Amino acid sequence: MTRWRGSRKRAAGRWDTTQVRLVRLDVESAESALLREAVLEHDLPPEQLRFTGLPVRTLPDADQDPERVPYAIVALDAALTGPDSARAACAGFGVLDRVIGSELVDAPERAVLMRAYYVTPQWQGRGVGRASCSAPLLDRLAAEVAPHAELIVLCVNQANQQAQRAYRAAGFDFTGKVVPGTAGPQDVMARPLGPPTETRAHATPEPATHPEPRTRYRRTENSQ
Repeated sequence: MTRWRGSRKRAAGRWDTTQVRLVRLDVESAESALLREAVLEHDLPPEQLRFTGLPVRTLPDADQDPERVPYAIVALDAALTGPDSARAACAGFGVLDRVIGSELVDAPERAVLMRAYYVTPQWQGRGVGRASCSAPLLDRLAAEVAPHAELIVLCVNQANQQAQRAYRAAGFDFTGKVVPGTAGPQDVMARPLGPPTETRAHATPEPATHPEPRTRYRRTENSQ
């Protein structure tokens, strides 16, 4: 894993936020293999790292849990031809979890949890975070992995004002619920998922069947 050295050099290449896409890492392909290696090299500065886990830990956790779907945020609209192009294009990471505790929402059977999410420093401040958390992009992915869900939920540390602003810009609102986190209290935020005409019509079938979501308490990784 590349350790943080304080560089915030912008990623190269011509692009705009319409090029942002989310790539599932639980589906085997040449692209997902390259992106899996790329996210394992990600790091964050200390002031951000205390709020979220890195894929070196959260990706293996997701791989071991059939209810969690890891994904990479890809910001450059170009073919990934090797490790270098994957590193340049891979702008972040997240996990969608079909299992969500009743301490977060009143109807967990109708919700999906976003966890372990971040955007790399090189891509922060360029609209990648908002695009990757907004409709229709995130809603389409949620429709694929959790077709039962009507609500997407996340937890954000109360001290992480920058992340809270980004989530609000993506349509999330505070629910009024507060849960404990490893770095302090976390506010629960949520937004409704888009209607089927906007999301599920564009979804592709799941590569495998999954058991129905089961409600149980689980500690969440702090969101960015």
